[in-house]
Amino acid sequence: MDRTRRDTGRTNLSRIFVLDPTASPPEVDADPGPALALLDGGDFGIRYDPTWRSFEWVRDEWSRLLAQGGANVSDWCTGQRTGEAAHATLAELEDFVRDQQTVIVGLGN
Repeated sequence: MDRTRRDTGRTNLSRIFVLDPTASPPEVDADPGPALALLDGGDFGIRYDPTWRSFEWVRDEWSRLLAQGGANVSDWCTGQRTGEAAHATLAELEDFVRDQQTVIVGLGN
């Protein structure tokens, strides 16, 4: 479409508004939560999932470093999360968490 005015040779310009599709940032809670257990003698648990194979390397590294710092490290692999087996998995998780001072459940990404 030609928007040129014939008498002046100028182009008619229109103004448009571009909407920003990004969401507002979430509110940040500055409270870091409860203090971690001391490494030396502390009970640390690492919960992992067999479907996330790359976490195996992270789990191995963190277990080694925590143990070097004097921590007692326990691992727990998740079980089934559906059907009748889900009840057993939840009971195992509750037992695992109860025995730990600090539990690492993932990378948080």
